[in-house]
Amino acid sequence: MRSVPLLFAVSALLAPTLSAQDAPPPAPVAAVPSANAVEVKGILPGPGFWKVTRGGNTVWILASIRPVPRGMEWETIKLERKLADAQLLIGGTSVKLDADIGFFGKLGLVPSLLKARRNPDGKTLQQVLPPETYARWLTLKARYIGNDRDIEQWRPIFAAQELYEKAIRKAGLRNEGIVWPEAKELAEDAGVPIRRPEVRIRINDPKRFIKEFNQRALSDVACFEKTLDSIERDVRFMAARGRAWAEGDMAGLRAIPLTDTSGACIDALVGSGIGQSAGLGDAQRRAQEAWLQAVGGALAEHRNSVAVANIDELMRPGGLLQQLRARGYVITEPDALP
Repeated sequence: MRSVPLLFAVSALLAPTLSAQDAPPPAPVAAVPSANAVEVKGILPGPGFWKVTRGGNTVWILASIRPVPRGMEWETIKLERKLADAQLLIGGTSVKLDADIGFFGKLGLVPSLLKARRNPDGKTLQQVLPPETYARWLTLKARYIGNDRDIEQWRPIFAAQELYEKAIRKAGLRNEGIVWPEAKELAEDAGVPIRRPEVRIRINDPKRFIKEFNQRALSDVACFEKTLDSIERDVRFMAARGRAWAEGDMAGLRAIPLTDTSGACIDALVGSGIGQSAGLGDAQRRAQEAWLQAVGGALAEHRNSVAVANIDELMRPGGLLQQLRARGYVITEPDALP
């Protein structure tokens, strides 16, 4: 049984929203010049840590963040010191789709996967979106994508993601992870054991799964509109937010909340009939629970541990920090520590 990127649609959406893990950097892409681009150079002091305790044991939580200004670097000395005294490093939950399919089976799925991003029945964005939403799309598309007719055939959820990626690049931001790769390398150098919680979702018939996905429309207009909101309102604040993170400025982070697109986009994908039948409906809950159990296990077994989690997953109402408090752990905020 192998883990396969079944439906790049699923993997692309689950990765940033269900996992606290930073993804590895993608292939370099030429930046689009922009008067609004922000590039931060130099090494900044680095983020603070949440301290989670039970009895005499501690887990230090380091928040990861994306996107960040291109060229921004952060000082890792605080992380190195925490790892020097740690018995475990916990990463974000890895969500994997499993299917019994070999190499040639994967090749056979490629045409269907490429088709999956298109609207069923050949419909265009203009046909599936409300007129006012489509007008917003055209304005932002002209600014960040240009004359691309093919994208007009895409499902809203994929068109929105493409627009978002182009917008943050033009703003001088990068969307690859900068925390987990560094933490993992430092832990390996220090000989600290690494644990990544894992959730596996079994797809018994991948060909049928993809075929059904291709034939069904998704309720993804809300996801599309939330993503447009984020591009219109948030992109100009993202560089300042990334810098606040790298300076350990918790007040600055709290003052720059961003539009939460994850709920609407996850619902569009996993809330569909095909998503529910494939067992995707509770994937987010299972991913969070796996990470929380890993932290709880570390607090039960080790004097000191370090954990990495996405900052939005941590800080949002009902997020990981609130869930840890509800389980009786004592949490000290980064700006309350000496």
